[in-house]
Amino acid sequence: MEAGKAVPILLVEDEHDSVVLIQDALGEASFPYSLHLVETGEEAVAYLAGEGKFMNRDEYPFPFLLLLDLKMPGIGGFGVLRWLRSRLDLMGRLKVVIVSAVRSSREIEVVYELGAHFFWPKSDCHALQETIRCLQESWSALSPVG
Repeated sequence: MEAGKAVPILLVEDEHDSVVLIQDALGEASFPYSLHLVETGEEAVAYLAGEGKFMNRDEYPFPFLLLLDLKMPGIGGFGVLRWLRSRLDLMGRLKVVIVSAVRSSREIEVVYELGAHFFWPKSDCHALQETIRCLQESWSALSPVG
């Protein structure tokens, strides 16, 4: 990303309290960002593919960072990860952080097998801030995508 340019972040979350928690964590960020919110896995796929109401990339820029809940109605986070894995052209342009209350070590293993970069337990706001700080270091080396 260009220095000073807002980092596009797509948050896929269906619980209002979790959205507020994540917004609070991002509020501590020392970089400009634009947060886009969708509530279902189906909307996430449409957003990432630039389909339907998400076709306008000026209004809905392709995200650098995907914050993805696992447990949602419909295809859910695992379905989004499986879809992304089939779209390597998109997966290579995207950092995926799973934000979930899942505690099963097998489910956590699966998200990494499907290509997630980090797993963030929703109860640990500090861990999300640290994860974003780590990712922020790589942003300056990236070109804008669209």
